Amino acid sequence: MRSLRRPSLTILIVTIGLVFTACSEGGLPTNPSESQPSFSTADQRLTQQQRHDELKALLRAQQARIKQERELTKAGFQQLHAEWKAYRREWKRAGKKGSSSRPVDLLRCEPRPYEADAAIIGPDGGTLHIGEHQLVIPRGALTREELIVAEAPTSSLVDVEFSPEGLTFERPAELSLSYKGCDVPADIDLMLAYVGWGHRILELPPSLDRRDLSEVVGEVGHFSQYAVAY
Repeated sequence: MRSLRRPSLTILIVTIGLVFTACSEGGLPTNPSESQPSFSTADQRLTQQQRHDELKALLRAQQARIKQERELTKAGFQQLHAEWKAYRREWKRAGKKGSSSRPVDLLRCEPRPYEADAAIIGPDGGTLHIGEHQLVIPRGALTREELIVAEAPTSSLVDVEFSPEGLTFERPAELSLSYKGCDVPADIDLMLAYVGWGHRILELPPSLDRRDLSEVVGEVGHFSQYAVAY
């Protein structure tokens, strides 16, 4: 029995030695991930360039749409002016003063023509100008390039709608909404309001009423529609 076991033991020792030698000489991978193909820097740059080219094409389409929208809304702008005059007469009869117990409402102003801006903005940040309104996206707020579109519709409200809908920021963006030329209630601070369908006020993010510049400045953490409230 002893003579039959010795060859098996010898073979086992030799096999272990060969495996050890192969590992020490780099014959077998020490990390399983080393055997998987890696996503190279060149591949990443190619993907980023493809996305940038796609965004540029979308930007051109948005710019063409904005130009067309300006022409289409001119007729509605005149109609809103007539409605605004009637609203203003009624508002003056009711009185300009507000009350601390009243519900928050959206500020009404003389209608302005449609304004919009669109730009590709990435991790370095950027600024959009929507008529007299402005959105400043700081460095580090976005992790990749995005096509940002901002539109101020022809309306008696001071509001701007942003897309892509639901976009969130790593750092808050700063939104400035101008209310120049508006009839502002006395002794009432204006504020920024996040509004939803039907201009329903959903949230009042931190903001500051800068009366010297006739604008409300506030922080925006995500995209949707924002307006001036009081």
